[in-house]
Amino acid sequence: MADERDDTVYCDIKMPVDQGRELLKLVQALRESRDHPHLERVLSDMEYELTTSIDIVDNPPSWGFWVH
Repeated sequence: MADERDDTVYCDIKMPVDQGRELLKLVQALRESRDHPHLERVLSDMEYELTTSIDIVDNPPSWGFWVH
């Protein structure tokens, strides 16, 4: 029987939106530098997640939230 161990790691971090914007700039700079080609997919995913999360804070959707 083959070893079915999953070597995937996950990182889910909560932070204030200002820190999210700062982290997004860092991730974008790392991607643009092309110094870490093996991390391109990870950095791309991070950029997407941060951009989406920041957009939700800046422009909350009307669905799923109680609007007063």
